[in-house]
Amino acid sequence: MKLLPMAIFLLFALFVVSSAMDMSIIGYDATHMTTSDASYSSNWRTDDEVNAMYESWLVKHSKFYNTLAEKEKRFQIFKDNLRFIEAHNSGDHSYKLGLNKFSDLTIEEHRLRYTRAIPKSKSKKLKSDRYSPLSADVLPDSVDWRAKGAVAPVKTQGKCGASWAFSAIGAVEGINQIVTGDLITLSEQQLIDCDTSNYGCDGGFVTDAFDFIIKNGGIQSDKDYPYTAKDGKCDTSKKNTTLVTIDDYEYLLEESELALQKAVANQPISAGIAINSTDFMSYSSGIFSGVCGDLVNHGVVVVGYGSENGKDYWIVRSSWGTEWGEEGYIRLERNIKQETGKCGITILASYPIKKS
Repeated sequence: MKLLPMAIFLLFALFVVSSAMDMSIIGYDATHMTTSDASYSSNWRTDDEVNAMYESWLVKHSKFYNTLAEKEKRFQIFKDNLRFIEAHNSGDHSYKLGLNKFSDLTIEEHRLRYTRAIPKSKSKKLKSDRYSPLSADVLPDSVDWRAKGAVAPVKTQGKCGASWAFSAIGAVEGINQIVTGDLITLSEQQLIDCDTSNYGCDGGFVTDAFDFIIKNGGIQSDKDYPYTAKDGKCDTSKKNTTLVTIDDYEYLLEESELALQKAVANQPISAGIAINSTDFMSYSSGIFSGVCGDLVNHGVVVVGYGSENGKDYWIVRSSWGTEWGEEGYIRLERNIKQETGKCGITILASYPIKKS
């Protein structure tokens, strides 16, 4: 008869352990939960403190929810993200995290709303050795195309998964400025609406966008074909009224950081990166060395590289607005052990060519 109380006790103990596991932080990356993080979490803010921060954050980012239940749900996610951010920042890292417009989202929600798996390109273009490293190469220690006037202000894709279009347009804007001296901001929306080889807000491939620009005879300005953050019908009256042209495009022959460095020394480069982590979503400043993702799902533009305190980095422009990261940019660690680079940055590197 003594076995029954013992069995009940064991079941209760298992329930307690299971409940504790279920209360793990939403979006917390297991690889980042250290002993010091757990210690930090036990001496944390009160709900009143967090609620005051939440209300202030709601005002700052003009957030509104349809129901009180949704607001409470978002508060719990916000609270968990804040805990993760402050635990990280209490440690010794090369980068900082911070609250931003994504702080009421789980990792999965952020991935679904702001990234898309990049499909296989329909392009038959072969990879080029144009920027393959040579023993005679002497590359600059640092490059920043922003300082040279070849990078337009950071743009915002909204909840449209068209980072492929922003990546392609950013590279075209860059090479056009380098060749002509004029920085003209171009139309991502024209690609979303008119490039039928891609999938608009459901994703796409940069080199297919380059193909469209070549076949269309150019691309319009974003002033004349403005961004709407949604799929639209191609405006044929503007489709062929083009402003900026390119002659060709190429992939990097090698998936190597040295090849990418040589390419970036010559022009801004389109790239895809793999992201799916609270670290990346909440990135605020510094040289990012945290968790990325397993699948290339976000198009970006590599606009430079450099070093800080002996740590090398890439300068990468996203399309999430200036409220994220270092005013819309992230510095990814460079010269790591993997040839594919941080977050797979060398895997899908490509660039437009403009001769005149």
